[in-house]
Amino acid sequence: MKTINKIGILMMATAMLMVTSCSDFNDYNTVPTDISSSASQTLWENISQNSELSDFAALVKKVGFDDELQAAHYYTVWAPKNGTYDAASLMQQDNDVILKEFVKNHIADYNHQVSGTVDERIHTLNTKSYDFVGNGSYAFDDITLSQVNLPSVNGVMHIIDGMATFYPNIYEYLDKADGIDSLRNYFKKYELTTLDVSRSVVGPTVNGKQTYIDSVMVTKNQMTRTLYAFIDKEDSSYTMMMPTNEAWLSAYNRIKPYFRFINTTKAQDIKNATSATSAPEISVTLNAAYMTDSLTKRAIVNSLVFNNNSYYNSGLEEVNSQNMDTLMTTQGLKFANPVELLSRTKDKAKMSNGYARIIDSLAVRPWDAWASKQFLSAPTILGHYWTGTPVNRRLILNIAQKDTTISYLHVQPTSNYSKPQVDLVIPKVLSTSYNIYAVLVPPYDEVGTTITSLSEAKPNQLDFSLSYCNANGVLAIQKLNQKVENNPGAIDTVFVGQFTFPVCYQNIGNDNIVPNLKITTDFGVFNKVAMAKYTRDIRISGIILKPVELDQFEANK
Repeated sequence: MKTINKIGILMMATAMLMVTSCSDFNDYNTVPTDISSSASQTLWENISQNSELSDFAALVKKVGFDDELQAAHYYTVWAPKNGTYDAASLMQQDNDVILKEFVKNHIADYNHQVSGTVDERIHTLNTKSYDFVGNGSYAFDDITLSQVNLPSVNGVMHIIDGMATFYPNIYEYLDKADGIDSLRNYFKKYELTTLDVSRSVVGPTVNGKQTYIDSVMVTKNQMTRTLYAFIDKEDSSYTMMMPTNEAWLSAYNRIKPYFRFINTTKAQDIKNATSATSAPEISVTLNAAYMTDSLTKRAIVNSLVFNNNSYYNSGLEEVNSQNMDTLMTTQGLKFANPVELLSRTKDKAKMSNGYARIIDSLAVRPWDAWASKQFLSAPTILGHYWTGTPVNRRLILNIAQKDTTISYLHVQPTSNYSKPQVDLVIPKVLSTSYNIYAVLVPPYDEVGTTITSLSEAKPNQLDFSLSYCNANGVLAIQKLNQKVENNPGAIDTVFVGQFTFPVCYQNIGNDNIVPNLKITTDFGVFNKVAMAKYTRDIRISGIILKPVELDQFEANK
């Protein structure tokens, strides 16, 4: 047992009587002025000698916190009275659980005595927060105080008619909830416990190494930070959907095909090509099984956490959330089916920093999360362009139409006998089926053109082909739609073709390993009929990759 200096504590208490009492969490606090016989004893002595607090005293003693309640540190204790809670059940818990979830849940730093109107938010030693309110009669966490302001030399005590409810935060609940082992194991892989040097007590140097008399260890989880989901913080408010093991496995099997990798993936090195018809090959080698597993699991957790303070999630904490039309995750994913998502909740539990929802199915639509629709700006994804002459010219212009600014790429023939070709690289595609569209732009007033009105403009007639890596790691070419024509009088989105990519290109570590979309004019420069009818200029704003399942969903709405 820790030896204490009662004379020192009494001197501390006497000094405190000369200071005005305050209740702010960050201010130094004083003992109450209504000194009684208990005022000459420590908190522990007053607790252990009170017959109404024998259960509380036994639990404090079991976990060794009695020493701390005799030390020269000022505390406020809200002590539950015998018979108002299940002490026997608590006594069966591990000491660490009793200390954190019960003992420290009823003790706070500094002086929190009551007088007149009280309206405080108490931060207990286990970092939880509780309302302490009243005027004449008082309550702590909605539990009535039967006795108040019992002074001790190192603090003040209130006796309460019940036990304050301990709520874990969402991260702590990952350790407690039943049937979510898959989710828990995923998060725990990213947990790291380190020494907090600034809060630890330095000891002697032994064999050239610094030791610490009192080591303060801090546990952090890198995954919560990369998700922008600080579910381990008490001053936040989140909702986390926690899939059961069965729901996790079902989601994993559903998402996994989108992330099919192969050990060696090849591509045309289009940026270093020296010919419009061929390009050197480049490749990247990776651990395909690891990549598939890693990105599949990350796709699941990206869809699970919501900040309750977000505009989109303002109704998430309500019992009935039927009026919500959108939910947004901490990753910025927007789900347009919130009622369906929340309907899969088996159990909803209140946390100290929000709510946990145990779900039996992850009802996330692929296109809202891991397999989203993409618009790829042509100027950004330009791999190469060819005109058939030594002079290559490219204009990137901004045009305004209906308050929308559109950037586009303009590749011009440099002579009457040249035919432009454009190679666009397509990054971050998944191993799934896409409908591919091209957004073509009419000849707006550009420097050097002779077009005076869009009615005089000619359409394109374009061929599209795709270079990709097949499931065997071999480069292949797939022709898509040919002789595609557009409306030259408006910005026109034309269908290029449907294609299922056999391998995934996301996060493979080399931005040059990507499929390549080649765009060429269909007719030859000596075809006078076609030359009179169509333009050889290619003006393209971008490429749209739209998952086929999204097109099908929209068609059936």
